[in-house]
Amino acid sequence: MSDDASAIRERAAAVREAGATLRTATTDERASWLADSAHRLLREVASRSAALAESTGLSAPMVSWAARTTLRTVDAQALSRLASQAQQSGSDPIAMLSVILAGNVFTASVRGIVVPLLLGVPVLVKSSSRETLFPAMLRDALHRTDPGLGAGMDLVVFPGGDREREAALVESAEAVAVYGSDQTVASIAARCGDKALIAHGHGVSAAYCGSHALSKARIDRTVAAVSLDVCAYDQRGCLSPQVIYVEAARDCPALEFAERLAAEGLEPLGQALPRGPLPAAVGAAQAQWRGVAEVEGTLIRGDTFAICVHDQGPIRWSPGYRNVSVVPTNGIGAAFDAMRPFAASLKCLGTDGASRAGVEDELARREAFQAYACNLGQMQAPPLDAPADGRPIWYGLLEA
Repeated sequence: MSDDASAIRERAAAVREAGATLRTATTDERASWLADSAHRLLREVASRSAALAESTGLSAPMVSWAARTTLRTVDAQALSRLASQAQQSGSDPIAMLSVILAGNVFTASVRGIVVPLLLGVPVLVKSSSRETLFPAMLRDALHRTDPGLGAGMDLVVFPGGDREREAALVESAEAVAVYGSDQTVASIAARCGDKALIAHGHGVSAAYCGSHALSKARIDRTVAAVSLDVCAYDQRGCLSPQVIYVEAARDCPALEFAERLAAEGLEPLGQALPRGPLPAAVGAAQAQWRGVAEVEGTLIRGDTFAICVHDQGPIRWSPGYRNVSVVPTNGIGAAFDAMRPFAASLKCLGTDGASRAGVEDELARREAFQAYACNLGQMQAPPLDAPADGRPIWYGLLEA
């Protein structure tokens, strides 16, 4: 079903009007409502995992993992802490936000919707035509938990690129948040006029494993953590690592690490969290990527994954779906030098605990990088208050 421009305007007007009720509620009341809604939604996901698997293109176990790790971050204490941080500016919430979702990571809608509602900002959401079920379930959970507050969020569906309907979506909002390709961001920017644009465009992520993480005492945990980062959402998101930089180590050189990653990590995790069906277009891109990988370096291939081990040089981005590069490096500084060509697009850098301070120092020192650091194994499970594109998650939701 697709909404026409008239229906979009009607929903936008109703959402904006409901903002008064949102702002009348206290922060604690909104936090409690959102936490209860997340708990309700998690129960509903458990009963509809098969439908969500079909809708998202992920396996049912992956859908369950994704919903669990995301929705459990929406607890009352975390919400209250986030609101306190945002409200330190003393600014009032904007009157309304329009949100345009991408379809690659279905749970990305959670932070994009929950954070503005927490701050008292009503939200009109355009879901991706590829995945409408989970945003609708989130909307319904919000409405059922508290109909008055739930009226501050609604959902519309229409094909991207429709100028009339995109204009109707944004015209009543003070700001527009866009998740998607750079082309999508540019298209919506042309409709925004003088409205604030909160752009979440194309991005990639990487991982860094220091020599400490490759020691005999820690290698098992490192392999398990990196495997989860690669497998989560079938490596379809901007927080999925496309390349893993491995510091030179006598205990475990890069090739040995890749072999263990395959045999002890990606292979067994592929049983616990199976990959979803491979789209035909991705299959063709995967075949090409793997063919070149065999020429450029060493290719380690499994039933549902592949690892290319090659020396530092330009990274050839894979089509995702558990195809990843492992690159040996001489330390944190050398890894950052290698990442410089895509510094502006880097979203997240996963790293081991012993290397994290050094990684964060480099991120702070090198102005071209806007990424944030997190522990390995947590790249696709960001906390509610994790930054986005180098800015606080509440950026654009409070009046300037």
